[in-house]
Amino acid sequence: MQNLIVIILIIVAVVAMVLGEWVSFADLNESSTITIHKDEVKKDTESALEKGEALIEDATQQGRDLIDQTQDSKTDQAAPDTLKQQ
Repeated sequence: MQNLIVIILIIVAVVAMVLGEWVSFADLNESSTITIHKDEVKKDTESALEKGEALIEDATQQGRDLIDQTQDSKTDQAAPDTLKQQ
């Protein structure tokens, strides 16, 4: 069962690389070639890293905004209580 899963994963990986234009196959008269386009892989990897960094930065900023809102809300709720005591 595990061997079948490994084979399926390899097939999926190869298909993904072909669809992503990372790998191409050529059938010449007496030979066949498999070409790995390193520039495409590098470009796609850099793009994915940049998008990941932007996503993390956005999530971090949203988290900070929520914390600030929560702290502001607590401050607003505490202010009337102090006025009642006076």
